[in-house]
Parts: sequence; C-alpha cells; structure tokens
Amino acid sequence: MSTQTTHKQWSGLLLLTASSLLTGTALAREEYVPLTGAESCLDCHRDLEGNGYTSGVLDAWNSGEIEGLKKFIEAKNNTGNTNTAPVLHAINSKWDITVGESALVIPLQVTDAEDDSFALHGTAPTGYSVSDVYIKNGLSTVDFKWSPTAAQANKTYTVKLYVQETGDGRSLKSNTITSLIKVWPARKTATKQVGTFQLQSAQWKSNAMTLTGLVTFKSNVTAAQRTAALAKLTMSVSSANGKVVSTPVKLAPNSAGTWTKKFTLGASKVPCSVKVNYEGLIGMRSVSLAPAATCVK
Repeated sequence: MSTQTTHKQWSGLLLLTASSLLTGTALAREEYVPLTGAESCLDCHRDLEGNGYTSGVLDAWNSGEIEGLKKFIEAKNNTGNTNTAPVLHAINSKWDITVGESALVIPLQVTDAEDDSFALHGTAPTGYSVSDVYIKNGLSTVDFKWSPTAAQANKTYTVKLYVQETGDGRSLKSNTITSLIKVWPARKTATKQVGTFQLQSAQWKSNAMTLTGLVTFKSNVTAAQRTAALAKLTMSVSSANGKVVSTPVKLAPNSAGTWTKKFTLGASKVPCSVKVNYEGLIGMRSVSLAPAATCVK
C-alpha cells in the first residue's frame, strides 16, 4: 500500500481552528499552520475564504487542542489509510446444470487494492456451498458450488452475489453480479461419458451461426474412450421450442475442453434462442444479432 501526499503552496492563508470556549466559536489563526502540518485551508475551512469549518474540527480541537487538531488533519490527509471497495469480477450471465450430474462450479474472483479479507453474500437457490478462498491466476478466488435436486428441474434461478470486507475497521461492499442458472432434468441416456457440457455463447452473423462452449469427460474415461466418444457423439441444434436448426454436428474440443462450431444458416432459419443437446446434457442461449422480427421461436 503506497502513501501519496499532495503538496500545496501557502500564500498567507489562514487555518481555521476551534475555540474551547463556551461560545464554540472558530478562530482563524495563521500560526497554527506549521503546528498542525496543514496543506490547505480546506483541511478545516469549508471554503478558501475562511467561511465555516468542516465536521470534526471543533471536536478535534476540544479533544487535545493543537495535538487533537494535528491528529485530525494528519488522518484527513493520509491517503495511505484510504480504503477502497473490493471488486467482484464478472461471470457468465447464464449457466446450465443437469440434475444428478457433477455440481455446477462458478469461480468468483475478487480484486481489492488493500488485499482485505472478505466474505461472500447474496441470494442463491437452496443447497449451494462455498469453497475456501484460494489464489487462481493471481487473484483471490472462491467457488460457488451447486447441485440441484429433482424438484428444482425445469426451473431458472437467479443468483445475486457480492463480497464484503471482514477485516478490522473494514466493511465496504463490492459490486453485485447477477446470473441465471437453468436446471435441466436428469438425462436418460444409457452411456454417460461426458461429465460437463456448457453452451457459453451463440451468435448469428453474415449467414453463419457460431456456437462456443465447454465439454469435459468423466474422470474414469480413458483417453481412448474419449477419442472414440468424440468420433460418434453428435450435438443436436434446435430453437427453444424444438424447431430443428441444423443437422447434428460433431464437436472437437481442445485440450482444455473448449469447443467452437460454425455452420451456414440463412436468415429465415435463425432461432431467437438456440438449444443444444450433447449426450443428454442440454444448454440454451439467446442468439446474439438474431433478427428480432423474424427469428424462430
């Protein structure tokens, strides 16, 4: 934490001090300037003309005359004691989770200039848990985890989260982030090699649909089984109401599981929202740049 001091020139300016007399009047005394280390009339005055004084000046004077006033001004000018609010980084605005599958894990990353400790707060569906704080890519991170029940299937839940400082004398809150989680019913496919499947974005532009997402296989699936599964598994693509958008397509995720699929699609077939299915796991997103007046429901 660095301390910065602003230096200002004095030209016969007067420092406002407070009298401890019963009248509580304020006295402007230039000789108090070097005694208190003031940097500007505005350290005590409400304006540069010497009219009025800022809150706390009288109390500071009465608490210890010059020493009390000196501590008041030092605290006011000490930018090293400035505390900034933590920042909670943005996350995807929409998520999908299927009942009975691996928990949905959303990493929440926090930046705080003073590296203050923090706690996670907000609203979320019942059954969630929160991990301990750890460091990821140089940032303080906490995981939001949730495994929905069968009773929560076919519903969409809103999550609103923020963090708040927990250190001594610290209580600032971060910004609030909001995300939607769609819960899909348990899949019925006999083969369940895929552990995680996400549709992260969908965009239509220049007669082409581009979809991006994430797919990971379960831990007990070997490299050979993964290769074989990718060779035969296909992703179906439809509108939210089931209108077929494309013939089934194969995915080729990279080593991190990220995949991108782009295919030609005329304006008359563009869905307002696209729904995909991969080995029984479902994802759905609004299509960016879809023609609002003619998109397929």
